[in-house]
Formats: sequence, structure tokens, C-alpha cells
Amino acid sequence: MKKFALALLLVAVVLLASGCTGSGGTSSSETPETTSHSQGWESSTSQTPTSSQGTTETPSETHSTSSPTPSQTETPTSTTPTPSEELYWTNPWEYSPIDVNGEKYVITHYVVLYKVRPNETSPLYEYRIEKTERKANITVYGMDFSGSKVEVGTFEVYEYETVITPVKAAAMEEPLTIKVWYTTRASDAFIYPWDMGWASANYGENQVVGFEMDYQGRQLLYTNPMAVGKSAIPYMGGDQNIMDELNTDLMNLYYGWFAVLHVGIWADWSGRNLLVPQSGTWSDFFGHAWSWDTKPDGTVEFSGIKFRVVEGTWSYTGVEGVSMTGKARVAPKIFIPLEVDGHFTSIDENGNPLTIYGYFKVEELDLAKAS
Repeated sequence: MKKFALALLLVAVVLLASGCTGSGGTSSSETPETTSHSQGWESSTSQTPTSSQGTTETPSETHSTSSPTPSQTETPTSTTPTPSEELYWTNPWEYSPIDVNGEKYVITHYVVLYKVRPNETSPLYEYRIEKTERKANITVYGMDFSGSKVEVGTFEVYEYETVITPVKAAAMEEPLTIKVWYTTRASDAFIYPWDMGWASANYGENQVVGFEMDYQGRQLLYTNPMAVGKSAIPYMGGDQNIMDELNTDLMNLYYGWFAVLHVGIWADWSGRNLLVPQSGTWSDFFGHAWSWDTKPDGTVEFSGIKFRVVEGTWSYTGVEGVSMTGKARVAPKIFIPLEVDGHFTSIDENGNPLTIYGYFKVEELDLAKAS
């Protein structure tokens, strides 16, 4: 467990260091009538042509943005007339309700196909991840000062269930089910490949009530009475070897997610009308450089609602040996991408380049009206 926690910390440190692309740069953007893409998809997001059936989300007509800082002001090399429709990806990778024609929806369940190669010589690992949000009643346990298990009571919680099914794994042979319980809606925790919120009694503004892991008929249970206002000591029981046995697979999921999927280009796209085909570049005096392009790419349907889709590509290079290349399909109304394929390269502790490959595709997504 100590090695596992340390590895996660190192991943976060590497990304925080590499995510800063400097300031004082120059940039340019283009909004051509058409944009070509040289990169093709191995598999494409399922798309549904627009028809009279179902509901189609309508983009907002206006969008306000703050003025860029002088060091990051973009100088367009060409211009096009302002389109009659605008659509912005305002909350990339940040949990938020989905607005469709004035109605608010939340994601209650989704399934992702996930692939990761943690280094150039590693096999390509593949997992199917299913995530569900629901309300549940659970029994919370604690320990008294003698170390004995005591039942604190039954409480209503938000339950976040993750089922990881191995397709090609390092050690995982059967599905692993992880349930994490919060006193309030856990927001961004629903985005993670698996939720580590239980590592602390507090997670942001949400109290972690506990978690349960179930693998091959063995369980590991942790409950935190303090999260529900009780003074008993947190309880942990069951098979505590599960995480150590599956350490490599769990790390694979987080390496890929942190290093490849959570790249900085998303924030730049959030301030642009993605219904307009466009491209841009950015560079600074320190050797950091971005390039990217986007174009509309049809529609996709979830829970009877059609969403416009945008395809984009990006690349980044930096003097620290960090580089990124990737492509994605996003539905700007939905805060998680529909499909991502990318590489992240950095320098390891021995001074050698390390390239991580990650891919995921949303295969299912269920929506419900926000209550």
C-alpha cells in the first residue's frame, strides 16, 4: 500500500511539473472553412444521424469570455463570419449538470473501454470500466477503544460503484467491484477510473463514509463513523491483500488517466466555439509549443437525446523532454470526452524517455433529469 500511494504521488508531481507550459508565449489561430485530419481512428464513436425522433440539444446563442492576458493574446491569421450557432465545452473534465433546452440532466451510469500501455516495452492492457451513481442505505461500523467492532447505525449515502472487468490485464483475473460512499454527491469522483476518495476522511466538501472492494468472493470494507457525526474510530476489516494483488492493474488505470487523458489542451478548447472548424498554435521563449485543430463531426445519442460531436487533435513539445500527441471526440454539452487516444512522453528517474499510451471510448451513457 505504501508503494502504491507513493507511485500515485509521483504521477501527480510529474504532471504538475510538466503541465506548466510557461508564459510570455506567442500564438496564432485559424478558422478555415474546412480542416483536414491526417490521423484516423482505429474505432469511431457510434453516431446517430439527426432525425425527428428524440430530443436534440440546442447550443447557446451567446457566450461571454474574459479578455486574454497580454502574454497569451492570440493573433488570428484569418477570419470567418460569426456563425448563427455557438457551442462551447465549458466544463471539460469537471462534473457538471448537462443542460438540454433548459432541462438539467445528470449522468447516472456509463461504460468506458479503456486501454493503456505504461511504457514502450509493456503489453497493451485493456479494461472495461462501468460506473454507476445511486443513493443507498448502508450500515456503518466503527471500533471502540478496546479495538472491538461496533455497529454505529444505518445511513443514506451517495454510492459510487465502479466495476473493472479485465480484457487483458497484468494480474486481474475477474471483475473487481469498488463501492465508495459519500454523504453528498461526490461530483468529480464520478469521473475517475476508480475512486480513491476513501484515502482521506474528508474529500473536498464531501465526507467519505467508507468503501468496499469485492474480488473473487473476497471483501475489504472500510467505514468512517466520523463522516456521519459519530465519534467511533473508523473500522477496516476483511481481506487487505486485495489492493496489493491488483496494484499493477490499478496503477495502469491511473497512469493512463493522469498522464494522457487529463492534458491541458481541454482548457484552451473550452473558450472556443467548437461549431467552427479551426486550428491554432502556441509557443514561448522556453521551447514549449502547442498545436491543435477541431472540426464538427456529426451527432451521438444518449438516453434519447442527440448531442453534437466535435473531433480534435493536438500535439505538445517541451524542453524538459515532455511531449504529448493525441486526438479526441467530445460532445461539448457533456463534461467527459467520448473518445480519446493519446501518448504522453516524459523523462524517467534514470534520464530515459518514458512514453505512456492511453485510450478510452464511452460505450454507454445514461442520463436522468436532475432532481
